Amino acid sequence: MAVGTRSLGVSLAAAVLCLSAGACGGSSGDGGDIVVGMIEDTAGGTAATSAEATRGIELALSEINDGGGIDGKKLKLVRYSDGGEPSQSPALVRKLVNAKARIILMNSGSASAAQVKPIVQQEHVAAISPTNILGAIAQPPNNGYSYILANPVTDVGTVYGAAFAKAGYKRVAVLTDDSPTMAGLNDALLPTLEKAGVELVAKEKAPLNATDVTTQVSRLSRSKPDAVLVSSLGGQLEVLFQNALKQALPDKPRFSLASIGNQPETWALAKPGTLDGLVYASAISSQNTRSNDLIAKLKARNGDKFKALTAFSAQGYDSVHLIAKVIKDAGADADSKAINEALQKVTKFEASFGGTGFTMSFGPDKHMGSDGLCGIVLRTFDAQNRPGQNWATYQPSCG
Repeated sequence: MAVGTRSLGVSLAAAVLCLSAGACGGSSGDGGDIVVGMIEDTAGGTAATSAEATRGIELALSEINDGGGIDGKKLKLVRYSDGGEPSQSPALVRKLVNAKARIILMNSGSASAAQVKPIVQQEHVAAISPTNILGAIAQPPNNGYSYILANPVTDVGTVYGAAFAKAGYKRVAVLTDDSPTMAGLNDALLPTLEKAGVELVAKEKAPLNATDVTTQVSRLSRSKPDAVLVSSLGGQLEVLFQNALKQALPDKPRFSLASIGNQPETWALAKPGTLDGLVYASAISSQNTRSNDLIAKLKARNGDKFKALTAFSAQGYDSVHLIAKVIKDAGADADSKAINEALQKVTKFEASFGGTGFTMSFGPDKHMGSDGLCGIVLRTFDAQNRPGQNWATYQPSCG
């Protein structure tokens, strides 16, 4: 599809979502509602991630509003889709500001969240990324109103560097995709691994719409790695990666970023047993009682549609409860600037993801919420292509 055509499609999709929310243009604060804006991805490379986060976001909104809202005022979600196109995001953020949004959820790719930093800074409205792990989103320049909840990708690199050292894997090959989001993440992840002493013996890339990755996997195989790391947006492409790796390198240890473990709809696309033994950077631990409580809530809300708790759903859920806290602290009638100031005073917010004891804090110079590496849990897939036990070889501590 041509760039112009795709841009038109994204704009039309945004308009449809806007209309469905009853929030196209003008003031959306009628009746005293507190407007929360959201940029999501319903059609691009991070659509599966966005959908999982939305599951948690909608549950939290229902809980808060059914409980009386904030000082009697309900949270109203106004949402637009950027279709995974970062160039679309700034204009959509301005639409949210015009719709009276006092805080924004950046529920699209990391590249989109990075793209809107100057806009939210200029408009004095905080933008929270529930699932994005690109540290640059929360770092200077123009970061006064931009935040992430989860551990940044450099922390993932630190954890995997220690894990590879513990397992004795010195030579690692990387398989990735050509998305803008992964380009930014890999620029942070791969140097962190090398700094930890990992030798990256091959770096292979495939387009998001690839239907065959035999050539990439064959070249990767010739590098004779000790292990393979898949760094991708997940979805059908990562399943294609994993199917090919399992066939070409059946006994080679495989690792992945978070995406595939947080996309239940993709697990059935993998060939039987393909994901067995795959280690991924999860953020869900069966030992976290708050995670278990959230599982029960999601089961009750979604019934048979609920397959498993993902980090993305937990992070979406936590982001809304965090927003409710800071609005309550600032006052239900507080403007976006005061809400941002209240966000920077949050300490030890108890998360529904991460290991036992994991919390999030923010400050004027701390816009990445994680209070330690135990927001990352290394987990394995089982023989049924479903997330199983924590990886016994290595786990980061909360200390």
